Amino acid sequence: MRRVGAVCCALVVMAVMAACSSDNGDGDARSGRPAEEEPSSTPVRVATLNLLHGLFCPAETDSCQAPDRVQIFTELVEAAGCPDLIGLQEIGERLEQLLPDAVASMCDGEYSIEWEGVASPDRQMVLTRVPVLEQGYLDIANFPWEAYWVRVRSSQGPVDFLTAHFASSTNNPICAPDRCPPICPPTISTNECHAAEVVEFFGGRDGAAITIASGDFNARPGEPTVNRLLDADFVDAWLEAGNPECDPATHVGCTGGGTQPEPFVGMNTVEGPGFDERIDFVMARGARGCELAIDAEGFAVEARDEPLNGMWWPADHGGVLAEFRCA
Repeated sequence: MRRVGAVCCALVVMAVMAACSSDNGDGDARSGRPAEEEPSSTPVRVATLNLLHGLFCPAETDSCQAPDRVQIFTELVEAAGCPDLIGLQEIGERLEQLLPDAVASMCDGEYSIEWEGVASPDRQMVLTRVPVLEQGYLDIANFPWEAYWVRVRSSQGPVDFLTAHFASSTNNPICAPDRCPPICPPTISTNECHAAEVVEFFGGRDGAAITIASGDFNARPGEPTVNRLLDADFVDAWLEAGNPECDPATHVGCTGGGTQPEPFVGMNTVEGPGFDERIDFVMARGARGCELAIDAEGFAVEARDEPLNGMWWPADHGGVLAEFRCA
């Protein structure tokens, strides 16, 4: 476990109080915690997964056996100990039909579904086991890309959690005034613009102890999109937890890519999609007074022990399972 983030430090107690407390003495205005309240040792646990909408699967495959893939997903959630928050990408019409009953059946029915039923084939969804304080839809540049966010009450204080699907290589035009908002100059890609929009959105919000951006960013470490978030003081949970960078030869640490043929892209093989790049992220930053302790591991990055009606995997992506605690 590694610790990152800003800390309040001073030579005297008065300076600490000035740096880490609100002016009215009621607590930390950014973290939302009373000054006398210590965060719980119980971490906030989150996961992200691109669940594959199945839009390009042959009709006779039922969105590449979506019912079986959803069942495998629910098994993985329970095996992971039922994270507090789960961000899902690529929620198409078939998944919209299947997920309510599946979610109600897992983890003793503790999850609620939060999302915006917009007219898009590629929607994002948040599953939460903790109380929602606020929520909303973030319409990021160009169709069909979008994000959804919630603020929840957690053991660490209020947590802002956003899940997003950033532009892919097949639909990633350079920004122009009719495509992107003013914060995105006409020299950057739609994909990079999406990161800028997320940074701007969170920059306008206070009161969260932990802010988390997650999802299929369709960008690799070191690329401008990821750097936009790092420059805004987000940290890459995967690396901060001490995990190795993606190794395309062994697929360890990778979440996307691969060269398996359509339509099942390897989900119906024990070898799987053959991930060879890391494009799915959980990134976070702590408020003043919250020094983040982070653990992270892969989610849905191994085949099922036995195939379910021929399916070994829930999606053509791997995901990330991360936990955060204000230390």
